[in-house]
Amino acid sequence: MSSFKDTLTINTTGPAVAVDGRIVGERVLVTRQRLADALAHLLSSQPFRDIKVIDIARQAGTSPATFYQYCSSVEDALQLVAHHLIQESSQLTSDAAAAEGIGGLTAARQVIDRLFGFWQTHQAVIRAIDANAAEGDERFVKVRNQLLSAAGTPLDRAMERQGPSARSTMRPKVLAGALVTLLASAATHESGFTAWGTPDELRDCLASPVVNSIKAA
Repeated sequence: MSSFKDTLTINTTGPAVAVDGRIVGERVLVTRQRLADALAHLLSSQPFRDIKVIDIARQAGTSPATFYQYCSSVEDALQLVAHHLIQESSQLTSDAAAAEGIGGLTAARQVIDRLFGFWQTHQAVIRAIDANAAEGDERFVKVRNQLLSAAGTPLDRAMERQGPSARSTMRPKVLAGALVTLLASAATHESGFTAWGTPDELRDCLASPVVNSIKAA
C-alpha cells in the first residue's frame, strides 16, 4: 500500500497536490506545518544530527507514525523548513532603494545589514542546510544556491545599473556571486569575529569591497 508521502507533491507555496491531481485537505496542510515548525524549534537548541523522528513528533504533538505519513526522514522534514525559508528570503530582494544606491557605502551597509539580519534570524536552519549541502545532498545544495541568489539580487541590480566597465574582465554575475558568498560566510561566522574587532566594524569593512567591486564591474 502506498503511503501519503508516496502520493503527495511537496509544494509549500500553495495547496498540497496529490499525484492524481487531488487537492489535499486543510488538516493535512496544518499537520505538515506543525512538523516543519517543530523541527525549526528543535534546531534552535540542538544539532541537526541529534534530532530524531520521535523528537519532532513529540514537539508537534503527534506520533512517529503520523510523521512518516508526511516525511520519510528528518532530512525530508528539513526540506519543508527550507522551502519556507526560501519564501521568506524574498525580503532580501525587496529593498529596491538600497539597491539603487548600493554604489555608496551607506547603501552597501544597508544591504549587508539586511543579509546579516536574515542569516542571524534563521541561523539554526541555515546551519542545518549548510551541513547537509556540505555532505553533498543535492536538495540542500539547491536550497543554499536559492538563498544566495536571493541575497545577491541587490548586487546584481546594482551592477546592471552601473553598466560594463572597460577595465573589468569579470562577468558581473560571477562577481556578484563571489561577493554574496563572501557576505554569507561572514554572516555565518560573525560571532567569531571578536578576536579582530566588533561585528559593526566587520560590516563596515565589508561595505568597502562591495562598493569597489560594483564600481569595477
